[in-house]
Amino acid sequence: MKYILPLLILFLTSFLSQPAFAIELYQMGQSTRSVGMGGTAIAFARGTDALFNNPAALARVNGFSLNIITFGPAVSTNAADVADSMSGSSGFTASDVNNLYGKQIFSDVTGRTGVVIPYVGVGGYSNNTLLMSFNNPSFPTFNVDFTSDYAYVVGAAIPVTDNFSLGIAGRHVKRWQGNADILVSSLIGANARDVLEANLLNKGKGNAIDLSALYTFKGSWNIDVATVWKDVGDTKFTPTQGVGPDRQENNLIFGVAAEKELGFISWTNALEYKFVRNSGDVTKKLHLGTELSLPIIDIRAGYNQGYLSYGAGIDLWFLQLDVAKYTSELGATAGQTPNERYQMSLSLNLDFDASFKVTNTDGKKRRLQQRR
Repeated sequence: MKYILPLLILFLTSFLSQPAFAIELYQMGQSTRSVGMGGTAIAFARGTDALFNNPAALARVNGFSLNIITFGPAVSTNAADVADSMSGSSGFTASDVNNLYGKQIFSDVTGRTGVVIPYVGVGGYSNNTLLMSFNNPSFPTFNVDFTSDYAYVVGAAIPVTDNFSLGIAGRHVKRWQGNADILVSSLIGANARDVLEANLLNKGKGNAIDLSALYTFKGSWNIDVATVWKDVGDTKFTPTQGVGPDRQENNLIFGVAAEKELGFISWTNALEYKFVRNSGDVTKKLHLGTELSLPIIDIRAGYNQGYLSYGAGIDLWFLQLDVAKYTSELGATAGQTPNERYQMSLSLNLDFDASFKVTNTDGKKRRLQQRR
């Protein structure tokens, strides 16, 4: 009986519905570990990751965790095509443009920092995403979808029982955003960066709230059940330039993770169903992931929006390097318009126990401390 209330809270909030009209279901700021595991994160997030993914997990922090910096670029596998075209000082030529038709070119650069202690965390992040589509040679335009966020976040967790916690995070976001169809003729002979900046004019600021819950079943397998509601009530932006950015629609996520420790090895499996309240193809909302954590090295795989993903991580004391390859669906249904992407990240972290002794003197010890 003691499990009924937390489970009702987790499940009932996960199956409310509302319409939505976006095509790509993309989450800015996903970690390289997450995309390597199929886009899963909320049920196993620990340490400073909890601040950005599931603030309820701040109740599981032991000691003090500092993410000095994480820097993570991502690009579509065809990004070199447009990079080559932009690199010349003379600008685009007609030949450059012809080579880009039929392609969707993606890039993302993310940076973040944060510090957490039991039940509380603060941090900041910058997420910058660009998607360019050259689709119709008979109508010579290309579409640019650009979003740049700079924000700080404060999070807290409330322990309801030893195994159940609630979380809340507040974010103040400054956003620069634009979605424009640009004449290809304006590119020819011009500097591409100047053309993009002239067409992406909307800036604004807003405040966002994220709510979450986390319940743990302890046993030979530790099973975490989580729900996170990001941008509760939608996040609206006050214009500071142009008409301002579009509102950020809320995203309700349900997730489960199962973790087992086998000596120096830990095995984590996760499932997430994202954008629960949005209509659309179910396959695009489903995410599966697995991670085998060995001393120094992590090996990852997953299923993201109908496509396989892969990843790996190397942990060298306070320095972590992660890489991943994944595919995002740009069309209305899985399998329609796949966009393959590479992502990597470099992180500097320090973890201390309750007596402020450094606990990440070896990578494996740090990872176990974060995930418990």
